[in-house]
Amino acid sequence: MTGVPRLSWLFLAVALPVLGCATDVGGGGSPGTGGSQAGTTGSAGTIGSAGTTGSAGTTGAAGSAATAGTTGTAGTTGSAGVTGAAGSSGTTGSAGSSGTTGSAGRGGTTGSAGSSGTTGSAGRGGTVGTAGTTGTAGTTGSGGSGGDPVNLNGRKALLVVDNPSSLDDGEVILKLTLENRGMIVTVGPSTGPATIANGQNLVLVSSSAGSGDFVPIFKDVAVPMIVFGNSAYSNLGWITGSSGKGSVSSTTMVTLVDTNAALDSDVMRGVGFKMILDSRSTSLYWGTPTASAVKVTSIMGQATQLVEFAYEKNAALMTGTAAARRVGFGVKVDSIQDLTIDGFKLLMAAVEWAGGP
Repeated sequence: MTGVPRLSWLFLAVALPVLGCATDVGGGGSPGTGGSQAGTTGSAGTIGSAGTTGSAGTTGAAGSAATAGTTGTAGTTGSAGVTGAAGSSGTTGSAGSSGTTGSAGRGGTTGSAGSSGTTGSAGRGGTVGTAGTTGTAGTTGSGGSGGDPVNLNGRKALLVVDNPSSLDDGEVILKLTLENRGMIVTVGPSTGPATIANGQNLVLVSSSAGSGDFVPIFKDVAVPMIVFGNSAYSNLGWITGSSGKGSVSSTTMVTLVDTNAALDSDVMRGVGFKMILDSRSTSLYWGTPTASAVKVTSIMGQATQLVEFAYEKNAALMTGTAAARRVGFGVKVDSIQDLTIDGFKLLMAAVEWAGGP
């Protein structure tokens, strides 16, 4: 039932019986005739019973709860893979023998290095290979007859130049080089006197000094001497004649001649080398000395054209004998700063040989 509120229906149920009883209410029976009293008032009608309240509708049964779905079983974890067996190491090749290493002495031949052993190839599976036996080291090469540099500390040197008050770059470098070796250097003029050589251990004659000036004065001083260039060789009596000298381009290769460890330094024998760097364009000066000379370095392929040679004390010259050790060094002083390593080694070996203790 819709549209009418439940309270209105209740009200109607109560009101209808009352209304029904209202027709039965009268004055009782008919009025007494001629009665002197009014008839008795009729009893009030009975109030109708209230209508029964309708039962409330039955509440619908609640729906059954749905059964939860079964949880799926987790998948089985896969087993770890088996680790592969390690391959065996290859056999280590035997080590090559060490080369014959020469000692640091001048003139000693440096031994050749031995070849390296072959490394074994890696094994494929199986057991680890046994390491190869280490090769026996080669024997050490015999050292040269030289040794440590000659101690020049405190030795005195006279540098003879054309103008002591105005040294050229090469003369400055030569002086500083000698002083760096511990020598005490005095600079003197080519005109002497010869007494300025007294007490000196070495006289070095620059190529700037004119042969007409210094030869008559210093030729026979009893002090070892190194002369740069070849302009004075003939006047000094060091070469076979005036035609026994000349010059070549500084790019010309030279080579060692005689075996003399003290003068050869540790320059490699049997190969050609340059005395002056290619960056400097100048000349090398050679001379052909007497048979008594020590032949140090010659033009390659020209054994009689000596760029460096030397005489021991009392060795025979073209005229007379050497009053002390003498060295002809066929490079002009202004090229000293451009000497190669081998060229510089030969120069310092000459200084040590002539001016050392």
